[in-house]
Amino acid sequence: MPVVIVTSNEAGAGKTGVAAAIARHFAYQGLAVRLARVTGGPAAHADAAYFAALSFVPGSAASPVPSAEIVDPADRALLVVETDDTVQLSVPGAATVVVARGAAPKAVAEGVAAVVVTAAGGVPRLKTERPEGGPMAVLLGDDRTLAGFSVEEARQTLRAEILVEGDVADTTCDHLVIAPIGSDAGQPYFKRFDSKAVVVRFDKTDQHLAAIQSDPACLILTGGRRPSEYLFDVATAKGIPVLLSRTDTENTVIALEGIFDRTRFVGERKLDRMSALLEESGLFEQLGR
Repeated sequence: MPVVIVTSNEAGAGKTGVAAAIARHFAYQGLAVRLARVTGGPAAHADAAYFAALSFVPGSAASPVPSAEIVDPADRALLVVETDDTVQLSVPGAATVVVARGAAPKAVAEGVAAVVVTAAGGVPRLKTERPEGGPMAVLLGDDRTLAGFSVEEARQTLRAEILVEGDVADTTCDHLVIAPIGSDAGQPYFKRFDSKAVVVRFDKTDQHLAAIQSDPACLILTGGRRPSEYLFDVATAKGIPVLLSRTDTENTVIALEGIFDRTRFVGERKLDRMSALLEESGLFEQLGR
């Protein structure tokens, strides 16, 4: 079995997304693919559960796997492994992809196939470098979709009450939008943003409806009190999740500051975006060799 090891010693660098995108690409090429998360690190269990839920890697373990159990079974499938420490693994012939955030590491081990840098400084979108004698380097600039936060992350941050579940469990928000004062200005303002979470006070029903008409990913009400029952009907009909924050608008927004910097890799939108960027970079072609 060919093995690809995706590794980083930085939490939140993006190795889960890179591993999932690599696995999806080769699964869509017709290969049997499995994903595995090596034990270690606070996110290991969440990563493994995410991998096991992906439809294109059936049979992937839902729990982290000890490094000693990562072996080459010598069949024609592909195994993509995420680990916090490449030194843990010894798989002859494996291709290694190192993931870093902000800037490439100053030194990488011999034999590394590629380095992927997320949120690379000075790169507007995507840049591929092929230094002579070194591994291929893929530089991904700051990207709103990859940094988008999930509704569940917003709920946990705010300790908010769920008023309406919504139809899409893994939806993510690229923008955090505070509602304006009047509904007349609201609709055109809301429509300027794709995949947004709208923050608005619980009693501003006109703004609730204006926001819903712009198809937000999520509506976050502030003030800790229940809104009009009419909102429940409209939001449920549109499948839009609604959260209720216990604090006022100002403190709700303060609590959400920095959420873009600590999001996890979840959802189809993030996977689509990561896959498209890595496809364009030539990484999949490099690994296919």
